[in-house]
Amino acid sequence: MNIKRFSSLFFLPIFCVFALCACGPSNTVRLMTPPPLVAADLPAPNAASVSVVDFEDKRVDTEAIGVRRDGSAFTTRDNVSQWISRAIADELARNGLQVTFANNVNQARSGHPDFMVTGQVDEVWVKENSATEISTQMRIKCTLASRKGRLWSESLNASQSRSGLPSGSAVDNLLLDTLHDLVQPMSAKIVKSIRAAK
Repeated sequence: MNIKRFSSLFFLPIFCVFALCACGPSNTVRLMTPPPLVAADLPAPNAASVSVVDFEDKRVDTEAIGVRRDGSAFTTRDNVSQWISRAIADELARNGLQVTFANNVNQARSGHPDFMVTGQVDEVWVKENSATEISTQMRIKCTLASRKGRLWSESLNASQSRSGLPSGSAVDNLLLDTLHDLVQPMSAKIVKSIRAAK
C-alpha cells in the first residue's frame, strides 16, 4: 500500500465525522406547526364555542429552549406560547368545536364563548445528549372555564428521545412530535369536559 493511499484511508473516517457534525442541528430551532385545518374540520352549527387564550410563558429562561453538548443554547425566533396554544385550538377545532383564538382574556370574553381555555407554558426544553441522540421535555398547565366559572385546571407533561444520524431538521421534528403528545390528550380532556357540561 503506498503512502498516498494510506493517508486517504486514514483521513476518510475523520472527514466523515466532521461531515456528520456539520449536518447536525443548528442552534436556531424552527417550531413547526401541525398540518393546517381542512374543510372536513368545520364545526357543526350547534357545536359549543370555545376561545383559546394565548398561554402565558412562565419558563425560567424565555430566550433558550435547550442546550447543546458544547453548552451553547438552542434558541428559536418563533413564539413558544402561541405555538402551543394555537396547536390546542386547532386540535379542538378538529374535534368539531367552534374555536376562536384570543391574545388575552378580555378579547376572549368579548366574543361571549361558551367556554374558555387559558394556561401557561412551564417548560419547553431540548437536550443534545450525544452526536446521535436528542431528547425533549414539555410541561404546560391548562384551565377550562365555562360562563359559570372554572371547571378544572391540570398540568400535563410530554417527553421524547430519539437516536439516529444527525440532521438539520432532527430537533424541529422531535419538538413537533412532542407537541403532538402534549396537545392531543389535553384537547381530548377539554372536549370530554365540554360535552359533559353541555
